[in-house]
Amino acid sequence: MKPLYIFALITGILLVLATARLAALDAGGPAHAFVNLPGQEPATIYLPGDRNAFFHVIPPAHRPPAVVLIHGFSADRQSLSSLARRIAQNGYAVLAIDVSGHGANRNPFPGGFGNLDALRPDVRNAVEFVRRYPLVDGSQIVVIGHSMGAGAVLDYASTDPALKGAVMISGGFSLGSGERPRNALFIFAERDPDFIKNTSSAIAAHLAGASQVEMGKVYGDFQQGTAVEAIQVPKVDHVQIVSSPEATETIVKWLDSAFAAPRAGELNLSEPRIRATGLVFVVFLVFLVPLGKISGEIAGSWSDGPEGLGGWWGLAIVGGALLAALPFISMIVPAAFFPMVVGDAQVSWLLAAGLILAVVLILAHVLSWSRLLIRPRATILAAFIAIAVIYVCQVAGTVTFHSLALTPERLFALVVGAVATFPFWLSFEFLLRRGGIVIATARAAAGRAVIIAMIVVGVSLQALPFVLMLILPTLILIYAMVEIFAASAYSSSRNLTLIAIVESVWLTWVIAATSPITFML
Repeated sequence: MKPLYIFALITGILLVLATARLAALDAGGPAHAFVNLPGQEPATIYLPGDRNAFFHVIPPAHRPPAVVLIHGFSADRQSLSSLARRIAQNGYAVLAIDVSGHGANRNPFPGGFGNLDALRPDVRNAVEFVRRYPLVDGSQIVVIGHSMGAGAVLDYASTDPALKGAVMISGGFSLGSGERPRNALFIFAERDPDFIKNTSSAIAAHLAGASQVEMGKVYGDFQQGTAVEAIQVPKVDHVQIVSSPEATETIVKWLDSAFAAPRAGELNLSEPRIRATGLVFVVFLVFLVPLGKISGEIAGSWSDGPEGLGGWWGLAIVGGALLAALPFISMIVPAAFFPMVVGDAQVSWLLAAGLILAVVLILAHVLSWSRLLIRPRATILAAFIAIAVIYVCQVAGTVTFHSLALTPERLFALVVGAVATFPFWLSFEFLLRRGGIVIATARAAAGRAVIIAMIVVGVSLQALPFVLMLILPTLILIYAMVEIFAASAYSSSRNLTLIAIVESVWLTWVIAATSPITFML
């Protein structure tokens, strides 16, 4: 057996074992089960205790207070699973939902960034479900939200005085004219954008009746429902805060006070899935090397690479095309047919830049149909195998972050988006990935850095959505994974069409899996 196949077999076995360990940890921990709310909102409910409380024949005499957990924009309930588990481990039931248009919720996203009450029905459905749920104390509920979800729970808390409190994590951008939210905690990250920290602090100060709120100081009284506090969590960013043990500790202590629940002993903030997920990710990165090489062997090798326009000058051409595409999408979204919020801008941008690059390369006689049609069936087969393996591995290995599984609507968006972005990634590969493996990889990596830089430029010019800045570290990580596969495939085949197909599908898949949907099939 070839050394490559032995390496692939060994890393594949290690990946299966690491994923199995993660799956066991995910199935364990606090008792949790899937529920579907009356409005067809998918949700997971977590219950505290050593035994599986879902198997009680008779509801227990002591029922725990409950928390309703609302995720942020482009996230899902899975992204808050670490926070949910830690809260449940410390004595409280948690209901985490997918709001409309997010995660597995197939209901269309109901509004834009200016619709402050768009998610109020989702939050209300979750709260009413918990109030009727026989295994929890429906008279004691606190709502918690992150980012967009923080704004949703702050809005809802102003309409429901029966709540015991509200916790806004890195969000809560507007205080309505309804009831005063009871026992409001504003907690945000040190590396959050300034507007989030400033707005949260300003609302907290207003509720506290102070000109400026002092971090970590509790204003008001929990028994009266007037308690207010603002806290900044050090050394984390907008995404990391939801899995931060320090943030969870602050939240649980706030819940203890809001529910008037005395606590004996230390908090349990363990979350072994995070370390297990890290191991799965590292092994997956290594596994991408033989996967890319074997995919290249299946696709077949190109006898020679593209010549002419490209090389290091290709970086300037790619950057120029991306920059030139920004004015088009700032005025009108060319891919408005792509039925996703934020995702439509991303696909439109790459579509416009890809058309510019394709025209340039065709006129320069760099792109030609004869080259693209070299071993087309083998290339498509290799791309399909690679994408299928990557899909299975990533869906199984991201249970602590964000579900990447596709609903029918998201699968449709993936197909449309992959076709629309393919010209960009094909042109990207023809311009930059040339010569030896080292220089080709260096140029391609530099090209991805150019894309990241152009995202920053696009956001600063308000041509691209600001939310892209909040997920920029995640985008960099995804680009790194794609480049490992691409470099490995190039080293064994030089087949740029294979690489471009996998790139367009993989990167559009991430967009399709995370962007809010605006339609239902």
